[in-house]
Amino acid sequence: MHSFDVIVVGSGGMGSAAVCHLARRGARVLALDRFPLAHDRGSSHGQTRLIRLAYYEHQNYVPLLLRARDLWRELEAEIDRPLLVESGLLAAGPATGAVVAGTLASARTHGLPVEPLSAREARERWPAFRLPDDWQAVFEARAGYLAVEDCVRGHAQAATRAGAVLRHGVTVHDWRIDGGRAVVQTDAGAFTADRLVLCPGPWAGGLLRLPRPPLFVVRKSLFWYAPPGAAALPYAAG
Repeated sequence: MHSFDVIVVGSGGMGSAAVCHLARRGARVLALDRFPLAHDRGSSHGQTRLIRLAYYEHQNYVPLLLRARDLWRELEAEIDRPLLVESGLLAAGPATGAVVAGTLASARTHGLPVEPLSAREARERWPAFRLPDDWQAVFEARAGYLAVEDCVRGHAQAATRAGAVLRHGVTVHDWRIDGGRAVVQTDAGAFTADRLVLCPGPWAGGLLRLPRPPLFVVRKSLFWYAPPGAAALPYAAG
């Protein structure tokens, strides 16, 4: 039975980051995933994901986002590959809606530079967007997007450099605690560790064993469009 300090189940966006940071701290880490690295069956699939600092959902996220931004820049320097692009982000909606009001509240609380705009002002600067006259907008210049699959690959690369073992094509069937250690049963045999980190994404319901809340897999479709010819420039990021 192979033994490690930590086993991480799932090496997608969350799992690959956990493996990387644990390995950097000196832990002997094993990552297990049933699919190849940066596969198309999890949440971190596709070209990009937004990253913003003035988080409208709740102001308490902002310190986490500021730290995450620094960590992405550190990872970029380590793997010598760009991951985070500061294209700027335009958020728009009704003035009293959650998006605009929440963005402005987070910016005020944490002193983040954002630019409030009327719908007319936003249309003049970004004519590709058709905003209703009674909407408002907020532009955050430091926001942008992450190359999400490269982020997974980058964390995996840094984790391997730090000594982590990443095994793909290995399906986890079950786990248990035996004598204070986690025993993970897979189709490639059993592995044991002092600690177990579960990042299984859509397979969480069968592995987390939480009495509540129930977990359901929800499809979330994302699309990336390539405007033809001369139309591409007005739609370009930034």
